[in-house]
Amino acid sequence: MHIAILTHGVSPFGHGYRDAFVRAGHHATIISLTPMEAAQAQASAAIVLDQHGFTPWSPPSRWAYLGSVPRLRRVLRQIKPDLLFGLYLSSAGLVACLSGHPHVVVSAHGTDVHARHGNPAWRAIYRWMARKALFVHAVSDELAASLAQRVGIDRRRIMAVPIGIDTTQFAFVEPARRPNRGEILTTRAHDPVYGQITFLRALRRLRDRGVACTGVFASGRRYRDTVDLAAKEGVGEQTRFLGGFDSEDLPRILAEADVYVSCSRTDGTSQSLLEAMSSGLFPVVSAIEANRPWIVDGDNGFLFPVGDDAALARRLEEALANPALRATVAPRNRTIIEQHGDVHALAGRLLRRFEAALPAR
Repeated sequence: MHIAILTHGVSPFGHGYRDAFVRAGHHATIISLTPMEAAQAQASAAIVLDQHGFTPWSPPSRWAYLGSVPRLRRVLRQIKPDLLFGLYLSSAGLVACLSGHPHVVVSAHGTDVHARHGNPAWRAIYRWMARKALFVHAVSDELAASLAQRVGIDRRRIMAVPIGIDTTQFAFVEPARRPNRGEILTTRAHDPVYGQITFLRALRRLRDRGVACTGVFASGRRYRDTVDLAAKEGVGEQTRFLGGFDSEDLPRILAEADVYVSCSRTDGTSQSLLEAMSSGLFPVVSAIEANRPWIVDGDNGFLFPVGDDAALARRLEEALANPALRATVAPRNRTIIEQHGDVHALAGRLLRRFEAALPAR
C-alpha cells in the first residue's frame, strides 16, 4: 500500500508515521504544506509543495492553506497513492478532503479540535470532512469523545489510536544515573494553551520555600514570550531556556533532568509525556482527561488541577524530595510505554484499519 502523508514541515509526527509505515512493509511519502529543512526533506524523501516546481508560498493565515490544493492535486496525479492521510483537521486534513483523492483519512491531534469546537462554522466543516473521509483518526479517547459529543461526528466513524513514540530512540535512563540537580524540564511549546505561566509561578513558590531547583524550557517556539514572563514573575534566575533543540538532542535533554512537567490546558495524547515516561523521567502533569490514561496520581506520577500553581509547587517539591519514589516509578513507566505507546505497534493498528477501509485492490 502506498500512503501519502500530508503534514507540515515542522511537525515530527509525519516523519514518525512514515518510518513506522515503511518498517511495516508499506510505501509512504511525506507531502509537506510548508517549507522544511533540505536535509530533513531528503532524509524522508519528502515532497515539499513550494520546492518542487511550484511558486514559493508561505500561508499568512489558516485559510491560505486552501491555496495549496491545486499543487497537491498535481502531486497526487504524479505519485498515485492508494490513500491520503491528512494530519490536523484544521489544516492538512481540510486540504486533503479538498484534494479530490477518493481515499482520505484525516487525523485530529488536540488543539485543532479543542480551539474550534465552539465555532459553528468549524463544526460544520469537520462534519463534512468526516463524511468525505474513510474515517477520522483521533490521538486519544478523550479527543474522539469530543469530536462525537461537541462536534457531532458519528463515533463509529472515529478511530482513537495514540501516535506513540519510537522507544528505541528514547532509551531508558536509570534514576541513579541522572545528575539529581533539581532540574524540572518541560518540552512543551510556549503557546498559552500549554500554561507555562503556571510553571513559572510554581517555581516562584518553590524559591520562596527554599527549594533548590531550576525550570528548564526546551522548546524554541515562541520561547521569548516565556522569557519575558519569567522576568515579570521574578524567576529569571530559576529558569533556563534552551531556545529549541534538534530531535537527536532530545534523549540527552531528557536524561539530564529529574522531573518532567506539563501544564497543558487541553491536549490529545501528549508525545512529550510519552517521551518523558519512556526515558524514565518522573512526570508531574495537569489533570486533563488526555493525561489520565497514562498517569495515575500518586502511583506512576503526579496530577495537579489545571492552572493551580500552588498545587503544582507542592507536587514538584514532593517529587524532588523523594528520589526513592522516582526510582520506583521510572521502570514502571518505561514498561507502560513499551506496551501501550510504541509507535510501530500503534501504527500497525492504523494500517489494518486503512486496509479494511480501502476498496478491494
